[in-house]
Formats: sequence, structure tokens, C-alpha cells
Amino acid sequence: MSQPTSHILVVGGEPALATTLSAALQSEAVLRLARDAGEGMKFLFEQPMDYVVVDLESSRDEGLKFLKQLQESPPIPAPLVHVFAANAEDKLQAYDLGALECASKPVDPKLFQARLRASLRTKKKFDGMISEQRELISARLAAESSARAKSEFLAAMSHEIRTPMNGVIAMVGLLMETPLTTEQRGYLETIHSSSEALLAIINDILDFSKIEAGKMELSAHNFDFRARIEETMDLLSAKANEKLLDLICRIDPAIPTTVEGDSLRIRQVLVNLLSNAIKFTEKGDIFVQIQLAAAQAATELPERKQLQLHFAVRDSGIGIKPDKLAKLFKPFQQAEQSTARHYGGTGLGLAISKRLVEMMGGKMWAESVPGEGSTFHFTVNVLADANAKAPAAIGRQTKVADLKILIVDDNATVRQMLSEQALQWGMIPTAASSADEAIQIIRGDEQFDIAIVDVQMPDKDGVTLAAEIHKISSAAMLPVVFLTPLGTRAEGNETQIAFAHGITKPVKPAQFLSAIERALFSPKKVEAPVVAPKADLPLAERFPLRILLVDDNSINQKVAARIVQQLGYKPDLAGNGKLALDAIDKQHYNLVFMDMMMPEMDGLEATREIRERQKNSGANPNYASRILIVAMTAHAMVADREKCLAAGMDDYLAKPIRPNDVRGIIEKWAPQVQPAANSAAAAKIETPKSEPQISKSELAAATAQAPAPSTNEPPVDMSRFNDMSAGDTAMSRELIDMFYKQTAQQLNDIERAIRGNDASTVGHVAHSCKGASATLGMTRFSPIMLQLEKLGKSGALNGAEKLCVEARNEFKVIQKFFMAQPGLDVPPPAA
Repeated sequence: MSQPTSHILVVGGEPALATTLSAALQSEAVLRLARDAGEGMKFLFEQPMDYVVVDLESSRDEGLKFLKQLQESPPIPAPLVHVFAANAEDKLQAYDLGALECASKPVDPKLFQARLRASLRTKKKFDGMISEQRELISARLAAESSARAKSEFLAAMSHEIRTPMNGVIAMVGLLMETPLTTEQRGYLETIHSSSEALLAIINDILDFSKIEAGKMELSAHNFDFRARIEETMDLLSAKANEKLLDLICRIDPAIPTTVEGDSLRIRQVLVNLLSNAIKFTEKGDIFVQIQLAAAQAATELPERKQLQLHFAVRDSGIGIKPDKLAKLFKPFQQAEQSTARHYGGTGLGLAISKRLVEMMGGKMWAESVPGEGSTFHFTVNVLADANAKAPAAIGRQTKVADLKILIVDDNATVRQMLSEQALQWGMIPTAASSADEAIQIIRGDEQFDIAIVDVQMPDKDGVTLAAEIHKISSAAMLPVVFLTPLGTRAEGNETQIAFAHGITKPVKPAQFLSAIERALFSPKKVEAPVVAPKADLPLAERFPLRILLVDDNSINQKVAARIVQQLGYKPDLAGNGKLALDAIDKQHYNLVFMDMMMPEMDGLEATREIRERQKNSGANPNYASRILIVAMTAHAMVADREKCLAAGMDDYLAKPIRPNDVRGIIEKWAPQVQPAANSAAAAKIETPKSEPQISKSELAAATAQAPAPSTNEPPVDMSRFNDMSAGDTAMSRELIDMFYKQTAQQLNDIERAIRGNDASTVGHVAHSCKGASATLGMTRFSPIMLQLEKLGKSGALNGAEKLCVEARNEFKVIQKFFMAQPGLDVPPPAA
């Protein structure tokens, strides 16, 4: 196989050298001769060279000059340099200037040929590595650019999707609090549950995309480990109880009370696994076991230690075939297609959980036996103080040690866990799997100090068992503690039962111990019937506040206003940050709910300006007292909260906004401004007595971006339009008149912006017009505005004039349509 032809440049004043080299290399190389440095550099940039031979013996000054220029301005790819020099000083200087090899004359043709071949092989490898490195750098830059674009897209998508979801979920929640028929409530509950399910899917997709883009961040902080796990179990216990499943948790006593890690992400993974376990289990139990797998000194933190925690979530559900286990943790996949159809889900939860666990230094895997259940394992790394103490409820407890306890539960895992816990405290446990077995044990002259009885047991429930126990003379005064599902209580009023308080499942060690001590040492006869507490005072009476809602989206304004009104407040509204400042200039507000993305002045800029004016309260008296600012945003990125806090906001409220979230914010922050609010109680808070009328600002609602409908459709969806007007003819005429005037002005503004090539204004006005028309049911007009909005956002207005003509024609069709409707013949706007 012939060698590829090489290109060699000879720099020097002796042509005989080029002749000698050419004869030695024959057809292996193409040689060019340059007599001076300038000619050599010219040849080098005209034709890439593989090899350069510099003859310092025949032309020392020009040769050294060429080497210096080559070092200062090397071509790409750079050639290999071979120098012929007679003395050691020239050779040393040549090496300093980048020569690969220095030799002396006379030239040995065969030896030079061998050196050349070896050098070219080395150069080829080197050039290959350089090329590969450039490709890798180019690929990395492209990937980083793609990740940045994906991150920006996620932020925009989050806002766009969550904004209409806010309207759906919040409005349904408000509607469910009004008088409804059973049928209507059933429909609304379905809408609400479906909306929450859709929001969960959106959150999963955003979480996975953030992980893929490298934008998911962990937030390490100290937290009470057992409290967080128990809260998570409580969160899922209601779902488990609906299917009559026992939810059980055992935490290794060696795990310290306080650890450092990302409790939110640990909880997210655990909730996902527990939700799956409940979904795929029809009977039996779900058992969570958390063990301390390893502990070692934390690197560079001598006062801390790193703990590896091993979580195992075991269920008694349908199980998974061994050949399907490998698919579990792949995104958008589920083990069985039939399972996906039956149980639903996106197949993203486990993929997200696995990636989160890996971010926390752990791993995730699963074991399963079809028909018998599955166990999902994961590990995470957390930090703890080197001298961290064990929880208070761990180890022998003097008060209850050596006492006999009877544990009655039909679930073997629950019996085992409670027995182990009692043994740990020094108690002497006896377990019974049924009411009949418990009666037999007691009738066998076994004496107990206390009984723990599950309320929900087959054949005979716990309350009935307690009544029978107290009919036995030796156990007539035996204290009984009931185990009840979260959210329920034992009906002990029909029996003479001495007990303190029932404890809820999943059983928490501290709660378990406390209930035993109360039952033993502070016994009470049957609890008095529970009297429903009087309704709390309206929130506005407890915390009289002036509230300002700042949002440019009318749906968000309406939803937030209704929620705040239901809490007893009468909020003021502002459509952007500038209007919010104008409102505060006129009167003081205690609490401002501030949207982040608004025209003219966004929420961050407005907040910074408010905080700046507060520094000079003498010149700005309405800014003298504390002003709480809470961000409202549909963005889901981690950095958004930091941006809000950095701008001076006090808290962060994610959309969709729910009544409990708003109530929680007010209850959390209102006490800090309560004195000021009371002293400023000039403004008496009024509870609205009637539904507020829709205003002009409320017409600009966001809408789903659907493709243009068929022209066979009517220009107005009257069912949607009538929903907005509640069937009131006067209201309908008012809405039509407002739509005519607003749309006519907006079309003029769009056409003016197109003539001025102002794409930004086209996009902004079209967006507002699209929302208003979609809200009122203009099914064919809204998609035209959507296309104009997209053109405006793209910056290119090609085709915009044609769309304006279509919009004008459709606007006239809408006017003719309304003129033909009885009672809706509102005069169109003057041309």
C-alpha cells in the first residue's frame, strides 16, 4: 500500500539540499524551495506543509528569522520542523524556536527518509488528536448552547402552562365552595382531580427536563429526619386507608434526629415510591424501612460525619416480571403497556427519582416477585454532627419498663414493629392477630398493664373488642389505646373504656410512647363527645391588612382577588409594577402580592423600587411602615426564588394559586405587620356582599394555543360567551360593547406597529387581543391573533398585513353574528 504524498518546504540558500532530499524521497514527497524567511512564510500559508527543513548552515540569519516568524504566527495545522545546523549553539537556539530535531550535514538520504516517515506518523496521530479535541470542544459548546436554550424554554413553558392551570384549578376550587347539587359537585370533583393530575404530569416533565438540562439544584439544610419522614407518611396515609392498606414505617434508631441534606428531594422520591406502591396494591400493607447503611468522617469537616441511608419501600401488590425490571427507570416507559393503560402515569416518576437519588450520592434499584409484591431500594448521603445524640424515644424508658403490653392487630408487620418498639423501651409485649385470640389470652389469666388495639380488624373491630375485654373481671380497668387511620377516631362513647387518646397510623414512636404514658398515668374514662369547634373568626378580622394584587393577567387577577375576598379582605388591583407604585404612593399597603412577569415594569423591578423608597421614608410616608411583598409566578426554575428574595421580596407563591397557600402566607407573615395594621385601622376591611362585575381589564385572559378551527364553526362559541355573562342580557351587551371598542383600538395599534416594523408591539397587543377574544368564545378570531403574536415574538413580520386583513374580516363577521342574536344587536364601533 503506497504512502500518501507529503509536502515538504526547504528553507535555505543551497538548492543542492533540496535536490538531495528529493532524490532520497522520490515520489513520497513534493518539495518546494524558499531562499529566505519571507518567501518561506508565503509558501507556508499558500500550501499547508507537513514538514519544514531549515538549513542554518547555508543561510543562518534567514533560517533563524524564519523559525522566529513560524513560532509567532504558526499555520494550522502546524508543520514539523527539522533543522540542519553545524554548531551546538545554533542547535540549542533552533530547539528553543520549536525545532523537532537538529542534525548536521552531510545528509544521509536513507536515515533522513526513515526519520521523516517516523515523524509524519507521529504528526498524523497528533493532528488526529487535535482534530478530535476540536470536535469535542465544538460538541460541548453546542450541548451547552442547547442546554441554555432548553432552560429558557422551560421557564417560558412553565409560565405559559401554569397560568391557565391556575385559572382552572383555582376557579373550580372556588366554585366547589358554592351551593351545588350532588351531580354538579361530582362533575367539579372530576374536573378538579383531573386538573391536579395534569399539573402533576407537567411538574414531572419540567423536573425531568431541568435534570436533563443540568438546571436541577440540591438545597442542603439541617432538618429533623424523623419528622420529615413521618410527615410524608401522613401525607399518603389517607390514600392508603381508602384501599384499607396498612402503611408502616420503621426507622433505624441509630439515625440521628437532625441531619443535613435536601429534605424536599428525599421527600419527593419517597412520595413517588409510596404513591406507586399504593396504586399497585389492592390488599395487604406497604412497609417503609430506613436503615443506617454506613457512616464515615466527612472529608474536610472533622466535626461532621457522612451517613449513607438505605430506604426500602415494600408492597404486597401486583409485582413486576424479572425481564421488565430493567425498563422501570427509563423515562416515559412503564414495565407493562397493559399496566400503563390500567393505572395511568407518564413513566417519568421513577426516572426522575433515580436521577435525584444519584445527585444525592446514592443509587436506586428494585426487586420483585410477580403476584407477591415489589421492593424499591434507594440510598442517599447526608451529613450529621459527629457527636449527634439518638432521639429521646430510643432505648429503655424508665416509666414504662417492665410493664406488660398486649398488642392486637391483624397485620403481622404492624404487630412485629410495635412489639420490637415496646421491647426497645423495656416493656414485655404479647401479640395477638385477632380479637378472639386476644380474648383467649386475657381469659387465660394473663395480666396486662395496657392494651393497644387496632380499630379496623376483620370479623370484630377494635371498639367491640375493647368492650368485651372490659367485661372480663380481671381486665375491667385495663387501659386501651386505639390505633386509628389518620383522619378518623375510635367511637368509644358506647363502651366503658379507660383510655387516653387513640393514636393514628402510621404509628410514630414518640406519639406511641406518649399515648402509653397518658393512658397509664393520666387515665380518663370515656372521652366526652367531640364538640365541633366554633368557626374561626374570618382571617381579615384576625389580621386586618390592606392588600394590593399586582398582575397583568386578568384571569390571575380575578382568581387571586376572589381567594383574598373569601378570606374577608377587599383587595386593590394593579396591572403592572408602575401602577403598583402609583397605588402605594396614594395609600399604604401592608401586603403586596406581586407577579414577576409584567409589561412596562415587572415585579422584580417594582420590588427593588419599593425597597429603595423605603430607605427614604421621610419623603415617602406611605413606605414608612413594613410592606410585605410576596411573589406570584408560574415559573418553576430553582433560581426564581433566589431572584425574588434578592430583589427584596419576603416570600414566594407558586402558581396555580390555591386558597390554602394564600391563607398560609397571610397567617405566616401578618403577625409581623399586625401592630402597624391595627394602628392604621382607619381602613375598615369590608367583606364583599356580591359577585364583582367583570371589568375591562378582565377581558385579557390567556387561552390555550389551539390550531385555527374550521370556518364551518360559528364565529362565537355562545356557550362560552354565556358562561362569562351568566346569561344576563345586560351583561352580555356590556361585554360585546367592551369587546368592540377594545378590539377596534387593538387592531389599529397592530396595523400601526406593522407599518413601523415594531414587532415587539405587534406581539404584545396581539397577545392581549387573543386572550380577550378567546375568553369570550371568538373561536375563529383568536387563532388569527395567535399567529400575529407568534410573528411579533419572532421579530419577522412577513405576512402580518395579510393576517390583519383576515382579522378585520372576521371582526365584521362577529359583529353580524351578534346582530342576528335576539337582544344582542349592539351597534358596532364607528369605522
